[in-house]
Amino acid sequence: MSVERPTAPNFGAPNSLKIIPLGGLGEIGKNTMAIMYGDDMMLVDAGLAFPSEDMLGVDIVLPDIDFLREHESKLKGLAVTHGHEDHIGGVPNIVSALSLPVIYGPALALSLLEAKFKEEGLEGRTIMRQVKPRQRVKIGCFDVQFVRATHSIADAYSLIIRTPIGTIVHTGDFKFDFTPVDGEQYDIASVSEAAEEGILLLMSDSTNAERNGYTPSERSVWKKLDEVFANAKKRIIVTTFASNVHRIRQILQAAIKYERRVAILGRSMVNLAEISRQLGYMTFPDGLLMKVDEISGMSPEKVVVLTTGSQGEPLSALSRIARDEHKQIKIQPGDTVIVSATPIPGNERSISNTINNLFMRGADVIYGRDAGVHVSGHACREEQKLMINLCNPKFFMPIHGEFRMLVKHAELATECGVLQENTFVMDNGDVLELFKDRGQVVDHVKAGIVLIDSNGSWEIDSQTVEERMLLAQDGVVNVTLTVSITKEVIAGPDVSMRGLLLPRGMAPEDFLLQLKADLTEIIRAEKVQLAKLSGPDLRNYLLGAINKYFQESVKMTPLVQLLVQEIKCESGFPTSTEQKARKA
Repeated sequence: MSVERPTAPNFGAPNSLKIIPLGGLGEIGKNTMAIMYGDDMMLVDAGLAFPSEDMLGVDIVLPDIDFLREHESKLKGLAVTHGHEDHIGGVPNIVSALSLPVIYGPALALSLLEAKFKEEGLEGRTIMRQVKPRQRVKIGCFDVQFVRATHSIADAYSLIIRTPIGTIVHTGDFKFDFTPVDGEQYDIASVSEAAEEGILLLMSDSTNAERNGYTPSERSVWKKLDEVFANAKKRIIVTTFASNVHRIRQILQAAIKYERRVAILGRSMVNLAEISRQLGYMTFPDGLLMKVDEISGMSPEKVVVLTTGSQGEPLSALSRIARDEHKQIKIQPGDTVIVSATPIPGNERSISNTINNLFMRGADVIYGRDAGVHVSGHACREEQKLMINLCNPKFFMPIHGEFRMLVKHAELATECGVLQENTFVMDNGDVLELFKDRGQVVDHVKAGIVLIDSNGSWEIDSQTVEERMLLAQDGVVNVTLTVSITKEVIAGPDVSMRGLLLPRGMAPEDFLLQLKADLTEIIRAEKVQLAKLSGPDLRNYLLGAINKYFQESVKMTPLVQLLVQEIKCESGFPTSTEQKARKA
């Protein structure tokens, strides 16, 4: 298994194939893959990720696209595998920043993108071409074939990419569901045909590489949903991923069977239901859906609420309902809440809090992997082995997963006969160079993250996020002082604080007096060094000393705001002559 990093930059030979992940490796989400040969580059997907708990105020996380900017002239197009946000959520950012000639993808994904472009004023910025199963398209020198995959969203595809030096298979997100809700099975035949030609590289979904066996069919969820709907005495509230078309379809079918009407909460879920219905992926009578304000006039046993919030997002409808903050829906004892999803890593605590709140308000909550109301859309280990054996690739690269998942998937590939030295567990930004007979990681390009706030318009730098964390954990301390040119303290330090935890038994005013005395002593002790500094250098040096004091002496890391004013006099207050000179 190759995990070595190059010691010197070397972008490789011009006639080699280069695979450059810009997101999706070592993480869940942000799936973005660049493939280059000569002067041609194509992208597979361009997704977003959702923030971790320590990213305060951050709404979405996007891949850094500086590498794409540097090579914009080579960018020939984008192939989209399916319509999940972690695969298309970053497309508007690329389209707004770069010249992207064409996007190829399935109908549902392109319809979702069209809605995004309209919302963000990006209509007409690129050409979108809808593809059908087994269709082949040209993106620069690459011949890209879309083959039907089974996943938790309709219209999902794997890609067979024929390059000048060999064929690549990019699975996208997949599982082998042999009884899919929509009847569209994975196109194993097309993958087998490509394998007969010979597959140079397999890039395969690693999400469930730690789970043995097979992923159950989406159709298996119906039995449990049907049972819950049959036994529920009052309202039923269901949350699932807004993009899970097959799950939403089954929920609506259950509502029809038990003569309940459905109110949908959450704009993303409403949009997906409308688009899916227009494209024929869902069918339901006109009278099935109702507005939220109609719920109060309905008998509880006739109501289903379908809502976003399956990941415990603080502002989602379900979280507000659980906190009793939703204006129109209040949990009543006896309501049934179905959490038809599993946590994305990092969201466990938020989901747990939401479920606890629902129980506290008297709801009967059905949740968890063993409840039978959710199945994954990703292949487990036996299916991953099946994919590896179908393709029989020379090289293998696990994608779409946290680092431990990539490692476990690479181990599976070696079990299936891929040489260990031909498996590549990579980081975002690594450059894998391939020839017909050999491959190696030859370089690393910039592949960071871009943090976006909740209105989707403003980037947030990492320093701001770090400052928010400090503020949330240990509060803020404001320090103001005035010094002479010899760095004598003329006024201050004046100290104020918010949110600090004080030593037990110490009054705030006593703590402030002690703090002021300690900071004064720090400034005196650093006088020799401070005399050499001025302006930003002076402030930064003092700030470092004050932060060190808090860490070592007070055992806190508050956000320290420091204002230093320098007065051009040797000591004390400026003389009348100095004051006149300054005015002049």
